[in-house]
Amino acid sequence: MASLNDTIAALDRLPALPATSLQLISMLAGGGRDADLREVERIVSRDEAVAASVLRRANSAALGMRGRVAGISDAIRRLGTRELCRIALETQTSGLLANAGRSYGLRRGALSQSALGGAIAADALARSHTDQGVRVDREIAFVAALLRDIGKLAIDAVAGPDALEAIAAAADTRPFLAYEREAFGADHAELGAILCERWSLPTAIIQAVRGHHEPPSSPVEPLTDVVHAADCVARWAGLGLGCDGLMYPFDSGARERLGTTRDELEALVADILAATAPEQTPGILAPGNTLRRSA
Repeated sequence: MASLNDTIAALDRLPALPATSLQLISMLAGGGRDADLREVERIVSRDEAVAASVLRRANSAALGMRGRVAGISDAIRRLGTRELCRIALETQTSGLLANAGRSYGLRRGALSQSALGGAIAADALARSHTDQGVRVDREIAFVAALLRDIGKLAIDAVAGPDALEAIAAAADTRPFLAYEREAFGADHAELGAILCERWSLPTAIIQAVRGHHEPPSSPVEPLTDVVHAADCVARWAGLGLGCDGLMYPFDSGARERLGTTRDELEALVADILAATAPEQTPGILAPGNTLRRSA
C-alpha cells in the first residue's frame, strides 16, 4: 500500500508533541517529585486546556477534599507535581490522538481512551511489581503506555479510513504487526518509536514504545514488559479495538518475567473501564489501588 519512504515521510506531516508535555516528561524523567512548584505552575499556566483540566481535577469530589481552588498554584499544592504532570499529559495526548486510528476503523476518541486506559494499567503494574523487586518507574511507565500507539498516526497519514480492514480479514495466525510491515514497510510500534526519538524523549520510553507488542528477551527491558502487559489489559477491556482487534498475543516471556498471570491482569479491567468512562473524571486509580492478586 505504501513504501517505507512514504511512511517515514508521513512522520514529517504529523503534529509535534506539545512543548508543555515535553517539558513535563523531562521533569518526570529527572525526578518530578522534587520539581520546583513555581516552574510547574509556569509551564501549566501557559496552556489553557491543561490549566482547565488541572483546576477541574483539583476541585473534583473524587479527591475527597473540602473547599474549592481557583488558582493553579493552589491546585498544584493540592494535587502534587507528579499528579499534575499526568493530568497535563493526559489532556495533551488526548488532543493529539483524538482523530487517530481511523485507518483501523476506530471511532473518534477511541485511541485516546485506550492510551489512558493503558497508562493507568501501567501505573498499577509498575507499582505492584516494584513491590516485588522489579523496579520500574511508575511515572515513566505511565508516559510510555500513554504514547505506545502514537505510531498509528503515521499509518493514518498514508492509509485511508478503514484501510486495514481488508488486511485484517485476510490475516492468519501471525501478529498484526507483520501485516503492517508488509503494507507500510514498518509497523506502528516502530513508527511510534521513531516519533519519540524525534521528540527527544528518554531512551527508556522509546524502547518501550518500540517493543510494546513484542518485548525483547535479551536484554530484558522491565519497562517494556510492563507497557506490553498494560496494553493487553487495555485491549481486554475493549479499549481501542479496531480491525486489528486482539491480534497481538500476550508474550509468555514478559508474563514470566513480571511474575503475573492473565487472571491477575484481567482483574484490572474493571478498574480501567471505570477510570476511562466518559462520565468519570479521567485520571489515575485512587491512592492505594493497585494490581489485585488472584487467589
